[in-house]
Amino acid sequence: MKIGAIGYNHTHDADYYQDRPQGTGCWLFLHIRTPAIFRFGEQEYNVKKGSAVLISPCTPLYYRGSAGGYADDWIFFNMTDDEYKNLTDMGITADKPIYLGAARDLSSTIHRITFEHYSAEPLHSEIEHKYFEVLFLKLARAFRMDYSGDLDTANEKNTAMVDLRASIYSDPAAFESVKSIAENMHMSCSGLQHLYKRLFGVNISSDIINSRLARAKDLLSSTNLTVDRVAEHCGYSCTYSFLRQFKEKCGCTPTQFRRKPLPDSEQSAARNYE
Repeated sequence: MKIGAIGYNHTHDADYYQDRPQGTGCWLFLHIRTPAIFRFGEQEYNVKKGSAVLISPCTPLYYRGSAGGYADDWIFFNMTDDEYKNLTDMGITADKPIYLGAARDLSSTIHRITFEHYSAEPLHSEIEHKYFEVLFLKLARAFRMDYSGDLDTANEKNTAMVDLRASIYSDPAAFESVKSIAENMHMSCSGLQHLYKRLFGVNISSDIINSRLARAKDLLSSTNLTVDRVAEHCGYSCTYSFLRQFKEKCGCTPTQFRRKPLPDSEQSAARNYE
């Protein structure tokens, strides 16, 4: 893929429109920032703010704002048939607008592509290409997601789940049970567990255990805390439960784990921090 021209957050007056009955002559990606009407041949779409569309070179195209002015990010580019096949294999459909919601993440990616495209810094072309690949991966993810209900709400829930998982691994002792987490997030236990599993491919209860044991291994390797204190720091109210779970998941007791020599790579890394 090779970008020919790119524009970020371009705004237009209410009378702006594009009418290209012969198509654009090259591939066009649009991130649509205002409500708009799009027509591809005979097919017309009322497009929401926060949508995106990949437009093929020969598709008859007409679009304009539907609520005053019009604003978008745009990228004109060329790609080979093999590259287009890769996009379709990823699930991306041309000439079909898809609603992305607030899409702040997508917009920031386009901003980075724009910067690199007009940059004179070393490796700007290579970095631009990588960001362009990321853009289409994000678009493919949007096509694959199957939400019922409002996408903005779904995106907010996904963001909350990502934040939750990061918190679980940064402070596993703070999470006592799935029930308490669900209550704090104003969700049912079943709803929380279903969404968490769908997003991360692991049960939330398993993730809590994994995070506790990962923290325990770190404390056993890097501190002189007693096993009781390690258990407490990792969120276990009962040392026996910690010992049983550690042995079951790690194949040895915490004391045996502590006595094991670190791999050479970890010893070297540890020395670098001394």
